[in-house]
Amino acid sequence: MTFNNVTVSQIIILFTIYSFMGWIIEVVYRSISQRQFINAGFLSGPFLPIYGFGAAFIIGLQSLIHPWPLLMELIVYGLVLTLIEYFTGLAFEKIFKLKLWDYSNYKFNFQGRVCLLFSTFWTIMALAFVTFIHPVVLRYVRSFDESLLRIFPIVIVVYGITDFVFSIASLAAFKRKITYLYSEYFNLTDAEIEKILSSFKRLRTAYPDLRRYINNNINTGIKNRMSTFMKSIQEKIVLHMEGRKAFEHEFYDIISDIQAHDEFLKLKLHHHHNSSIYDHVMDVSYFSYRACKFMKLDYRSAARGALLHDFFLYDWRHHDVPDLPAEKNHGIEHPKIALANARKHFTLNEIEEDIIRKHMWPLTLVPPKYKESFIVSFADTYLASKEFVNNFKRNKALKREKKRADKHKPRKKRGH
Repeated sequence: MTFNNVTVSQIIILFTIYSFMGWIIEVVYRSISQRQFINAGFLSGPFLPIYGFGAAFIIGLQSLIHPWPLLMELIVYGLVLTLIEYFTGLAFEKIFKLKLWDYSNYKFNFQGRVCLLFSTFWTIMALAFVTFIHPVVLRYVRSFDESLLRIFPIVIVVYGITDFVFSIASLAAFKRKITYLYSEYFNLTDAEIEKILSSFKRLRTAYPDLRRYINNNINTGIKNRMSTFMKSIQEKIVLHMEGRKAFEHEFYDIISDIQAHDEFLKLKLHHHHNSSIYDHVMDVSYFSYRACKFMKLDYRSAARGALLHDFFLYDWRHHDVPDLPAEKNHGIEHPKIALANARKHFTLNEIEEDIIRKHMWPLTLVPPKYKESFIVSFADTYLASKEFVNNFKRNKALKREKKRADKHKPRKKRGH
């Protein structure tokens, strides 16, 4: 059950068969988990070479460690296959700057490239492979006619090289477009962004973690740009709001119907960070309006969506039925409540709905769909943090004043 007495042609055929078997395994697993047919792997054809290489290493090892105890064999198989998976993932990340799979959400993972669960799965597969699968396949390949052994390997090699070259070129093009997407995200329309992502739909469906990796990179880029932008306009916007100067007439015109609505005005009765929910959403709305106008985005939808993002009518610190059951997490649940309230009283467009639904991202797992939603999400976080810090400083100052007053307060004389 080794490569002894096996010709080069037979080795090529074995490699092809095991690459095809690996493709079958991945297609079944991914299609079931994603509930649609998935052509797994970065090659266009039905082959996953990593399985072929894994099988080759296991076959070669088996002749060396076969006399060892079963436990030692399993450890070696698991270690070798884990290293193959790790370095394959590392190579793609270093060469193409893309992460094709990510185990970061699994326990006992290492750098997201390997994890204990899948390493255990590969180990069990290796044992089944050398015990049951390889002996049968090897006998089958050895029974091939000589003429087939001369022609078939040549066809496979030519096809494999062609598929590999075109797939690498496609991956390189994908990398170029994603890099362009990172750098020009704010200058592209939503249709242009979707067009770029759609042109590589097969890769994104074959590797669902790749989409999350792309989103994370885009999100990081936006976060960095937003941080820079916030610093550059802090005096223009934040100080303006702190001084409670009149907002711009255009801003008031955009939100006039919401701001005058009786149900919305109830937000003044509910405490938020260091003020009312009403004050908080007005700040976030105006900031988002100014930021989106500066970036030539849909500032109208941003202002209206931001104004409704916390449209809930209860104390989020002490909530219970009928508003929100005490055991429910307010951070996760309140976007849905706010969206339901907003739909009940106002007509919303897609951007406004996305803003309300996803303003708590990344607490809400699905990232925002629109740039305006990102702006509101970051504005909400930024202003809420600022309100919290200001409130903390104010409470600390009050405690110092109280302590100082108590220190200088005249003490009552004790009676004799």
